Amino acid sequence: MKRNVFTCLLAFALAPCALAQDGVSTGSEARTKYLGNRGEIPASSEIAVEDFVNYHRHELPRPKSGQAVAMDVRWGNDTVREGRHSVLQVGFSTALVNDRRGLRPLNLGLVIDKSGSMADHDKLSRVKQALLALLKELRPTDRLSLIAFDSNAEVVLPSRALGNGQEAVSVIQGLGPGSSTNLEAGLRLGYDEVLKHADRESTNRVILLTDGIANEGTTEPAAIASESQSYNDRGIDLSTIGVGEDLNKDLLRTLAKSGRGLYHFIGDTEDITKVFVNEVQSLVSPVASEPDLEITYAPGLKVEQVYGFEPKTSGRTVRIHLDNMNSGMTEVVLVRFSHDAGQTKEFPVQVRLRYHDLERNKNVTLEDQAVLSSGDTGRRGELDDPAVAKNYTIAELAQSIKDMAKDCESGRYRDAEAGVAATVARTDRWYPHMEDADIKRNYDMAVKYRDLLRERYGIGESTNDDHVTFRGDERRQVSTKPDHAVRSGPNLIPNGDFSQGNKGFVSDRPYIKPSPNCLWGGYYTVVPAFNDPVWLHTNVASQPFAAPFGGKVLFMNTGGSDQFTVWSTKVSCRPHNRYRLSFQEIGLSGGRDWVNTYEIRVNGARSEAQVGGDGQYVEVAYDWDSSSSTSATVSIVRLPNVHGGGVVGIANIQMVKK
Repeated sequence: MKRNVFTCLLAFALAPCALAQDGVSTGSEARTKYLGNRGEIPASSEIAVEDFVNYHRHELPRPKSGQAVAMDVRWGNDTVREGRHSVLQVGFSTALVNDRRGLRPLNLGLVIDKSGSMADHDKLSRVKQALLALLKELRPTDRLSLIAFDSNAEVVLPSRALGNGQEAVSVIQGLGPGSSTNLEAGLRLGYDEVLKHADRESTNRVILLTDGIANEGTTEPAAIASESQSYNDRGIDLSTIGVGEDLNKDLLRTLAKSGRGLYHFIGDTEDITKVFVNEVQSLVSPVASEPDLEITYAPGLKVEQVYGFEPKTSGRTVRIHLDNMNSGMTEVVLVRFSHDAGQTKEFPVQVRLRYHDLERNKNVTLEDQAVLSSGDTGRRGELDDPAVAKNYTIAELAQSIKDMAKDCESGRYRDAEAGVAATVARTDRWYPHMEDADIKRNYDMAVKYRDLLRERYGIGESTNDDHVTFRGDERRQVSTKPDHAVRSGPNLIPNGDFSQGNKGFVSDRPYIKPSPNCLWGGYYTVVPAFNDPVWLHTNVASQPFAAPFGGKVLFMNTGGSDQFTVWSTKVSCRPHNRYRLSFQEIGLSGGRDWVNTYEIRVNGARSEAQVGGDGQYVEVAYDWDSSSSTSATVSIVRLPNVHGGGVVGIANIQMVKK
C-alpha cells in the first residue's frame, strides 16, 4: 500500500498502519476493541464478523490488465476425512492506485458534527486536522462541499472545485463546537450539495462524521434511513464515521450499507487519521458496484456457517450481496461445510461473482471452482493452507465474541465465558508463539473479554463437576450450572444492565448526553460511573456509584413532586409462570428528605410502594404471576414526592423466572 501524508501528520505508528487496508468497513472491529478496553460488553448486533476477518490486508492475486476485480477460490485443505469439516475461502482483490490523474472526478460532501460533545477529549480539533490533511490528497478539479451541524445545519462551503484549497482550509479551521445533534438536517444538506453537480462519470459521495445520537429535528432512525435511501437511489453514495461511545451504531452501519459505502468507528483520536487514510482511496477510486456472490456446492456438502455478511440460502446455493469494491481492496468470504462422503469421492463448488465495472461501464461475471476430495488430511485437518487457517482463526475469535455478547444479553454469563475461553484455548494450541500480529490483535481482544467476564461475575475456569455440552464441532464448552449473577434464570429485560447505553426502553424524562453538570435539569443519562467520563452534578460527591452487579447506571434528576415513569419496556414472557422483577436504586442527594419511593408495575399490576436507597444501593423487587399473558409491559414508577426528588441511580434491572 502507498504510504500517505496522513501517517506523518499525527505521528501514527507504521506498524498499526500496516495492519489495516483500504476499502473495507472497520467499524465493528474498532468499536469492539474500544469497548473491551473500557471494560464494557458490546451489543451482539454491532459485531460484524466480516469486519474482523477483513481488517488486515490479504495476500491475494491482483487483477490482470483490463480487469477491475480478481477472484481467488480455495479450500483450507484439498482433502477431507469422513465426519470432518472443511473451510472454503473466496477472495477478492482490486488494483492498487499508483497514478490518480486518470481516476474519475470526485464530487464530495463532508457532513461534520460540531455539537457540544465534540469538544470532549479534543475530538473536533483532531477531526479538523484530519480534514486538513484530506484536502492535500484532493485534486484542484475535485468538487468539495462542507456542511456543519449541531442544533441546526449550515452549508459552510457550497459545492465548488477545490482549487488551491485555501478557502476550504479557512472554513475548517473556523469550526467550533455548538449544542445539540440535528443529524438528519446535516445529512440532507450534504446530499443536496453533492446532488447539485452529480453525474454518472463522477464519484458522488457524502461522508457523515458524528459522535452522537440524533436528538434534534428528525430523530427517528427509520425516518432518517428512509430519507437517506432516497438520495442513494439517485446515485449519491454515503460513508459514515462514528466517534466516541454514545452513538447509534446500527443507524450508521445501516446508512453506510444502503449508501454503498463504508462504516468506520473511531475509538481514539489517532484512529481518526487512520480512517481518513483508509477511506481516501475509496473516495477517489471505486471500481466495482453492486457485487453479488453466488456459491453452489455439490451433494454431500452441507453449509454449517457463513462467517459474517447476510447470506441467503436456496437449495444448495448461498448468495451474498457484498459492499461496493474500491481500489486497493482485498476481501475474503469464509464458509464452513460439513462432509458426508457416501460413495462420492469429489465435491466441486462453483463460485460466481457478478458486478458492474465502473471504469468500463459494463456488467461483468467471474466464475471459478474448487474441488474437495475424500482422503487423509494434513497437519491441521481442514486447515492446512496457512492463509485460510489464519483467516478462519480470526473468524472463530470474532464469532466467539459475538456469541459471548448474545449470551450476556440473555443473562447466560457462564456460557458467555465458557465459549470465548474455549476459542482462546484452541487458538493457543494452534499458535503457541502467537507470531502473527493480525491473529494476536483478535486473540488479545477475546482474552480481554474472557477476563472481564471472570472478574465481573466471579466465573472461574471450568471445573470437573461442570456438566458440559457442545455447540458446533466441539469448539465451545457450555456449562449448565446456574449462574449466580442471574440468580434464578435468564434475564428477560433487554439491556437490563444498560451496557448498550440509552436503548431498549422509554422514560417520561428526556435523555441528555453525559457532560459536566448535565443533570441540573430534569434529565437522565447512562454512564459507567457518576464521575466517568464526567461529573454529572456538582452537588453530588464525585464518586463512581457504579452498578453493584456490573454494567452501566441510569443516573436521573428526579426533581419535582409529581408521579412519573422512570423507565419502561415491553418483553415477551410465558403464560402461567411466576417472575421476579427487581432493580438496584441509590439516592445521591443525601438525607431521607431526598429519598424516592417506587412501584414496579407489570400489565397494570403493582408492587407495594418501596423506599429507595440513601447513599447506597438497595433492591426494589416484585413477584408477578403472568396468568395468561404472553407479553409484559414493565415500568418503574416514581410515586408522588412531597420534596423535590433529588439525583438517583437505577441499575441491574432484571426479570427472571422463579
